[in-house]
Amino acid sequence: MAKILGLDLGTKTLGIAITNSDKTLAVAYENYEFPPFYYKLAREHVLAICAKEDIELIVLGYPLNIDGSKGERALSSERFKEDLLREGSPPVVLVNETYTTIEAYEELRALGYKKAQIKKKIDEVAAKYILMNYLGQRKE
Repeated sequence: MAKILGLDLGTKTLGIAITNSDKTLAVAYENYEFPPFYYKLAREHVLAICAKEDIELIVLGYPLNIDGSKGERALSSERFKEDLLREGSPPVVLVNETYTTIEAYEELRALGYKKAQIKKKIDEVAAKYILMNYLGQRKE
């Protein structure tokens, strides 16, 4: 059964989360590292996961400013979305990612991770929160 993929896009890392097949649970999947600003490599990786995991929808973090305005990171997410779609990805939904990195940091800290360990996992856990936020909005 098809799943949903959650993404937290950075300039050199891509946090990835995935749902279970009944789309009730989101779990951290991977923290993918790529050369700085080499988004083509990140897109290729996402498309490979989509094929492997039977992904029907991608939820991409949309880093709006606190006042709701768009900064450079939000514009980068918009470009990433358009490029994914152009390359044949499943539909892509942008979801406000405000505070997801903070939530991810708090979760990892509560689990006893040290700073160096948190740095390696934070993006994939933030992607999980982005995906959980989307799943919560769908139920409302």
